[in-house]
Amino acid sequence: MRFCNALQALRRFIPGGRFGRSVAVLAGGTALGQAVVALASPILTRLYSPEDLGILAVFSSILGMVSVFAALRYELAIPLPQDDADAAALVTFSLGVVVAVSLLMGVGVQFLGGHIADWANAPALRQHLWLLPVGVGMVGFYQVLSYWAVRRQAFGRIARTKLYQGLGATSTHILLGLAAVGPAGLIFGQVVGQGAGVTTLAIHAWRDGREHLRTMSPEALRRVAWRYRRFPQLSSFSGLLNSAGLQLPALLLAAFYGPLVAGWFLLGQRVVGIPMSLLGQAVAQVYVGTASRLVQEDQARLRGIFARTAGRLLVLGLIPMGVLGVAGPWFFSRVFGIEWVEAGSYVQLLAGAFLLQFAITPLSQTLNIIERQDLQLAWDFGRLLLVVGALLGARQLGGSAWHAVTAYSAAICLAYGALFLLNLWALASHVRKREPEESR
Repeated sequence: MRFCNALQALRRFIPGGRFGRSVAVLAGGTALGQAVVALASPILTRLYSPEDLGILAVFSSILGMVSVFAALRYELAIPLPQDDADAAALVTFSLGVVVAVSLLMGVGVQFLGGHIADWANAPALRQHLWLLPVGVGMVGFYQVLSYWAVRRQAFGRIARTKLYQGLGATSTHILLGLAAVGPAGLIFGQVVGQGAGVTTLAIHAWRDGREHLRTMSPEALRRVAWRYRRFPQLSSFSGLLNSAGLQLPALLLAAFYGPLVAGWFLLGQRVVGIPMSLLGQAVAQVYVGTASRLVQEDQARLRGIFARTAGRLLVLGLIPMGVLGVAGPWFFSRVFGIEWVEAGSYVQLLAGAFLLQFAITPLSQTLNIIERQDLQLAWDFGRLLLVVGALLGARQLGGSAWHAVTAYSAAICLAYGALFLLNLWALASHVRKREPEESR
């Protein structure tokens, strides 16, 4: 009953109609998957040490950055073609790219794995890096197939896989934690969770597009690869910069202050940041499906959805972030154990950054939809400079981990405020450019 009430409350803060219903479906699946993770967190913090979680933070950060290249961002183009045959060709080509990238990643780990672990100040990670190319493959397959589901408006299908991911990762973490295998349990569970749901999405994708897939030709693959070449040319590097801006903090905190600090930082992100960002991703996937149509049919309505959704997400996130901003250490020490109280202090410092990310990130795909990947690339580069500069500056000035997290939070707030304004300007500029063309 409480879960149903929460979903009804969510729908009051987002645009209504089919868009609102789709968001509610995806948000429900995401919320259930993350509820599993959140409910298990007090158990995990008693099975694993902050140092173990720090090793996971380093692995997850590396995986998050390199998996951006899993399909070279071709998956983002899957909802765009008017013809399903072209979209099916994009899916096929993207899956082939994922396989090739995963194999190349395996070669890279073989030769550079030791250097990576040493640089990250996490020597215990070295023996587990063989799972990195496996994780890249799982992430890539899921991304490609989920964007096909987005094209088909099959949001319930995606919602189910979100639940599978939460259950797969959490059950693996607990079982291996009881076996006392250390950080290996967390890393293996991470990979299992990334791959959960891939089979379900693959079966439905085959059923939806098998007529096109059976008649697929090499020429069709070459055609769509060239037509959407701006995605690997610009969006792949933009995605890497975007992911680096999100993932590098944990890596740098581990390198500068050790896995213990990275573990505290990761718990704060898992308990607060990741659930909010995944809920935002549910909005983002529906927004992409809706905006891809409206950018051709009704641009005035698209501008309205953009503005209203941002405002309502901001209001929706105010209460939880306000509470944690006041009582973070008290909450973390009692729920997760006294050795995790510092994670609550980090959440206090990051509350404003979490809130802005939650409200603005779901709408940032506007730049891809209007094919202004150049602006996205510029922003991602600027955000990365701000984040790295803040952390390096705190380190060079002799600041503690607390000072480094404070500097990081300020940099994130500045960057996401700029992203909102950039999207507004780009969308308005696109509308002004199209109006004279449509009046001819």
